[in-house]
Amino acid sequence: MLKKTLNLKGVRTLSNNEQKEINGGFWGNCQAQIVICYDDSDCPCGRTCGVTVDSPTGPLNVPDVCQFY
Repeated sequence: MLKKTLNLKGVRTLSNNEQKEINGGFWGNCQAQIVICYDDSDCPCGRTCGVTVDSPTGPLNVPDVCQFY
């Protein structure tokens, strides 16, 4: 799998220092996580309380979970 990925145009292996500089998984010191909430103020990083998920039977609303991405 790695060989196939590295064969793509413009893809290269990052050095250890480059990997450390990326801080992967974080955005503005916020990490994607599931947080129970009762109000928007319970959610970190300015996220809002309540998530809507598309399902085969239509939108499913989960009101007590912070949005994350």
